[in-house]
Amino acid sequence: MVPQPRPAGQLLSAAGWLHAGDQMSLRVHEPEPGTVVAEVTGEIDLGTARRLDEVLQARVPGRLDELVIDLSGVTFFSVAGLNSLLRARLLADAAGAHLTVEAGRSRAVRRLFTLIPTDLDSAVNVRPVR
Repeated sequence: MVPQPRPAGQLLSAAGWLHAGDQMSLRVHEPEPGTVVAEVTGEIDLGTARRLDEVLQARVPGRLDELVIDLSGVTFFSVAGLNSLLRARLLADAAGAHLTVEAGRSRAVRRLFTLIPTDLDSAVNVRPVR
């Protein structure tokens, strides 16, 4: 079941970045029709993962080809972040989209994927950002 959106309490900067306190920032944009990219920087933990879920739920349209979550700017990534990716996969599935996770050079993201084997790696492309 995909979570329903709740008020996220983020502030929107002039550059289109949503700030979840001082810990996490994210920007969602559509570089081409059918593709939504969510760029995330900072920390994804129990306190910020819910906000990521809420923003994705609110910004992903009903029909989509690809949902890209760019985590290359993430400095801390907890199991709560991994759960957010699992919920994002449900959201992408509901939209008929392929989910791509771009870990880039984020050691925190790569480390968690190494430590916790999930079926997520078989369904998601975890690839470095070009």
